Formats: sequence, structure tokens, C-alpha cells
Amino acid sequence: MPKYTVHFETLGCRLNQIESESAARFFADAGFGVDMESMTAAAPVPENVVLSIINTCTVTGKAEQKARRLIRLLLRKMPHACVLVTGCYAELEVEAIQAIDQRVCVLPGSRKDLLADIPLELKSHLDSSSQEAHCESVSGVAQIEITPFLKSLVSRLSVEKPKPTNIKSRHSDGEAHHKAPGDESEKQHAPSAQSGAQGGGKKSLLASVAPLKDGALSGFTPVVDSQASSMSPVFRLATDTFFAHSRSSIKIQDGCNCECTYCRIHLARGRAVSLEVDEVVRRVQQLEEAGQQEVVLTGVNLSQYRGLYYGQNGEEYLNLAGLLKRILENTRSIRIRISSLYPESVDEELCVVISHQRIQPYFHLSIQSGSDAILKAMRRPYRSAQVYRAVELLRQAKHNPFIACDIIAGFPGETEEDFALTQAMCQTCNFAWIHAFPFSPRPGTPAATMKSQVPQWVAGQRVKWLTSFAIQSKCSYISQWKGQVVSAITEHNRQDRKNPSVLAQEAHGGSVEESGVLSSTGSLQLTHAVTENFIHLELPGVFPQGISIRVRIGEPLLDRIHAGDECEASGEAVQDGLEDKEMEVTT
Repeated sequence: MPKYTVHFETLGCRLNQIESESAARFFADAGFGVDMESMTAAAPVPENVVLSIINTCTVTGKAEQKARRLIRLLLRKMPHACVLVTGCYAELEVEAIQAIDQRVCVLPGSRKDLLADIPLELKSHLDSSSQEAHCESVSGVAQIEITPFLKSLVSRLSVEKPKPTNIKSRHSDGEAHHKAPGDESEKQHAPSAQSGAQGGGKKSLLASVAPLKDGALSGFTPVVDSQASSMSPVFRLATDTFFAHSRSSIKIQDGCNCECTYCRIHLARGRAVSLEVDEVVRRVQQLEEAGQQEVVLTGVNLSQYRGLYYGQNGEEYLNLAGLLKRILENTRSIRIRISSLYPESVDEELCVVISHQRIQPYFHLSIQSGSDAILKAMRRPYRSAQVYRAVELLRQAKHNPFIACDIIAGFPGETEEDFALTQAMCQTCNFAWIHAFPFSPRPGTPAATMKSQVPQWVAGQRVKWLTSFAIQSKCSYISQWKGQVVSAITEHNRQDRKNPSVLAQEAHGGSVEESGVLSSTGSLQLTHAVTENFIHLELPGVFPQGISIRVRIGEPLLDRIHAGDECEASGEAVQDGLEDKEMEVTT
């Protein structure tokens, strides 16, 4: 058992999840125990915790409130541990977070890459300090005050290590300013050139990688910034092994060049920056060789992906379509899921590529409103016609894909007529799911001080309608797939905590006893799986985590969808459950 444990909490987007998983890998490699279970007031405290790391979000006021509550909870439940706060909230509100308690250390989100350097130095400090006679011993474990050391370490590393070049500078007035044209971030974001070029040309400066051993890796070789011939910190946190997730992810893009009037993310994560094409391909290849069945490509704004590529035409920049084509050409079987897209980026070029059988039929569109007047007030880079066109193209590219979207209700100036346009869009496009949020005024954004603020109760009623429609849509979508066999990836096995007998009957049309999946204690054994079209199933029986199986989709579980539960439908593995490891490659 490791002598020291690090506890992780992650709030917000999938990027944060990837970065937390990657940081956890660095700590594990340095000899720490890693705990990724979310902490609650009633949850037991892991043994030997010396550090809690909270990866925060700033997308809404509620996300920040949750972060503050979590900080105080961890301080209370782990009185001998330091709490390190990082992420987008930590980038924008350093002083407010530091003021919570002396045991809080703030690592701004723009320096999250330093989580790769901290473990070894912290481990060395703990090992040397534990030998000191003055360390208080509790339950046989030395309780060492690491907060002063950690704060000093963060300060020193922040000076010594290269800084991201895409982060906006913030002055005393709180205003964000872009770097001058011609700086490093500008060079990385030249307009996209012709996509889909073949290999060859100038040799990349990416570091070479040793052959895989035993199907696993100790970690990715960090990306090298070919413009500056130095380590790029933005994409440093990467891993091929995951503690809390069964499906792998790669961050291929960070930051955003849009300046939407309601959003603080472009302030926290800076200008758009993209991982080089060859490095993305290399990381996907490593995941495939390590046995991963699926990879999610994610970023703050994938529509702004412009990856440097050395092809037959020399140095050029590929967009997302060009990147996907390169991945498909250079891998054999791993499936690819795209995390989120802006509607204006969904064009014929992209849809030709995503029609490939290894691109999963799940798409999430960042929409926010169906009213052109509201989209203009938000400074969104598209209008409603482009949303309708994007949905049409996606349905032409894939058979009945799962299409989800984000909607903000109650944006300043949103009238009943504006919301009616959003309702009509949701109904016409028939989204399978809607992530609906009430407008949350964010400090320092233009929308926070706009006139015609919509009352919270009105925004709440609009969110209620959107959520009700989303639940109906999801149930309808699942029902369309009832009885059909699709591929799925198994996730963490768990005992069903709600109503196993009902679930078994729904899955098999019979009783628990008839299902033949009872454990020795009489409880139902279940496996959680996510289908290619993103339906979350629970299957009777136990399957290894992270494998690809064939499943037959059952009934939607209405009560659990209403409750916001992770599981949405019943299902069962078909007789020829395990899929072939390799699929035919067609490009």
C-alpha cells in the first residue's frame, strides 16, 4: 500500500477530466496512491491523504459555488492535507480562493501542466520530512505539513518552466488583452490550408517513442512545439491509462478565439491552440496498441482545430476533417468519437470523413439559442440556418445518429418570441438530448451588465420546458433502437443500486431468477456499457472493463432518465458478444 495518497476532484468539462486523469498518472508513477472517488459529507476518507487536488470550472456561478463548497468539505474532512485548487476558476479568481484557508494552494489553470513536475519533488520532500523526529504520528502515519513547501514549489516551477503562449494577459482593471499579432499563438493559428495531404515533406520535431511493451505505456512523450523548438505545456498532460474512465480521450485543442458575451472560458484558457497532426496520430496509435477500443477527441472548440502538418506540400495546417482523415489512414481498428462541434464547422468536407464506419454516430452541437437576434447578442459565429443545415448533413452522413446540443435559456433580452424559435428548432431538429442551462451572469463579461435581464423564474421555466422535451426525446430515440444490435464499450462494473429486479425483468422479460446473473450473495451482477450511438446501458452479467461487445438495446428506463441517472436503458449482450479486435479499414 502506498505511503501517501493524493485525492482528486474534477468539476466541469471533459478537458478537465483528461487533465485530472493525466495528473493522477504522474502521481501514481511517482509512487503515490491515487483516489478519484468524489467526496461527500458521508463518504469515508481514504487513508494517508496528504494532498487533495480540485480541478475547477468557471462556466457558471453554480460551478464556482460547488468548487468553494468542495474546498471547505475537503479541508474539514482531511485536516492534515493540503488542498491544491487548479482549473479555470483558479485561473480567474486566485485571491478569492486563497482567502478560503491557509491550507489552500492555488495553481492557475494556465499552469496546470506543472502537475507533471510536482509529484517527484513532493515525494522527495515527504520522504525526507517523514524521517524527522518532530513529525506527529497519527495511526502510524506521519502527518506532515506540506502546504508551505507546495506553495514554494508552485512559485518556483512557475518561473522555471516554459509558460503557455496562448493565454491572454490580465491587467489590474480585470480586462483581458490578446498578445500582439505575430506572437507564438498567432503563428500556430494561420488559416487552414488544403486538408488531407499525404505524409512526407519536412520531418517533424516530435520526440521519438520507444516500442510498446506488454500493451501498456508509462505515459505519452510530451509534444514539442516545432515553432519554438521547446516543450509546449498546453498539451503536456496526457495519458494512455485512466483511473476513473474506461474510454480514453485525447485533448487535441485548447482555448478559443471567440469572445462570446456570456463566456469566461476564453479568458481562462486563452486563444485557440492545436496539437500537431502527427502528434495526435501518434497518441491515437499508442492507445490502439495499448488495447483501447475507442478514443474521444476533445477540446474547448474543436471547430477551431488547425493542426500543423508536414505533408507533400510542405508545412500546412489541417482542420478537423483533415486530422480525422490522417487518423483513419494510420490506424486499424480504434473507433473515434468527437466531443463537440460548432454548427458552422459541419460542412460537406467534414461529413464525408465522419461517414466512415469508425467514426461513432454521436454528435454534440454547441447551439445556445434558436433565435438569430440572441445569437447575434451572444456574438456566436453562426446563425440558426447553419444549425438546421448541420443537423441535416449529420443525418445524411450517419444512420439515425445521436445528436445532442447545449441551450442557454433566459439570455438578456430573450423574449417569448425568441424562446419560441428555440423551441421550434429543438422540435424540428429532434435532438436526442438537450443540455439546458439558465443564463448565469459571469463577472467581467459583457452579458453580465446587459439591459433587459430576464427574471430567474422565467429562465427557470424555460429550462424546465427544455429538460422535459429532452427527456421525451431521449426516450423516443432509445425506443427507435429497441431490439437492434450495436457495438458498445464496457465501463466500470457496479452493483445496481436502484431496483435490480425491475431492471432484470426489463432486460429479459422475466424474473431475476430467470436471468441467471445473481452473485453468491443474491444480488444482481451488472455491467455498464456505452453504445456507439451513446446510449448508456446496464447489462446483466459481468464483463471485463474497456472491451468492445455487441449488445441488443432494450427499453428506455424512464424513471432513471427523469432522475438524471447515468443509466438510460436496459440491454443484453448477444451470444457472439466479443467483437473481432480488428475492423476492416475503409478510407
